Amino acid sequence: MNQKNIRLILWPVIIILAWLVYRSPISLKEFQEESNYRKSAVVQSLKDIRTAQVAFKDKYRVYAGNFNTLLHFVNNDSIALIKAIGETPDSLSEEQALELGIISRDTIFVSAGESIFTTEYLNTRDERFDFNLNQLPIVPFSEKDEFSIDAGHIEKGKVIVQVFEVSTNYATFLQGIDANNKGIDLEDVIRVGSMSEASINGNWGE
Repeated sequence: MNQKNIRLILWPVIIILAWLVYRSPISLKEFQEESNYRKSAVVQSLKDIRTAQVAFKDKYRVYAGNFNTLLHFVNNDSIALIKAIGETPDSLSEEQALELGIISRDTIFVSAGESIFTTEYLNTRDERFDFNLNQLPIVPFSEKDEFSIDAGHIEKGKVIVQVFEVSTNYATFLQGIDANNKGIDLEDVIRVGSMSEASINGNWGE
């Protein structure tokens, strides 16, 4: 058998072996590192969504019930900012200075997106994950799957409270890696907000 024929036989074997290595289950340590990294990306996305939801509620007194409404608000709407003109003396409160005419107030309107996702806010984000406003509804590392989003109100102590919830499950953001026998329930949910409690916290332990 000449060298050319040997190469022709070996190449398919090499390709099959490489495929088997690629498909082999990852170690528990590798899985934990990758799943923690992916979870961190999901948490950051949920924080970004929460920030937009809080701004939406500040203006409209309710939370957005879908991403189309929320993204339209961030991309196209504006937010009113009240600016004090003049300097308030140390001996007076701002309200007193306003009544005496020492200062005045002016309302200006700024882009919702620029007001919400300021440079200061972006500097607080996890720097490992780029901020892309148009990708806000998409669960990181998924096949373009969107977060589940809901909004409404509940009654707490005879008071109507606005609520929202945005969530996904582990199966969605752990797509493509072997999670078998790794101690994770893929149906577990990671979320921010709650449709049953007056809370905008995340359930990841913040």
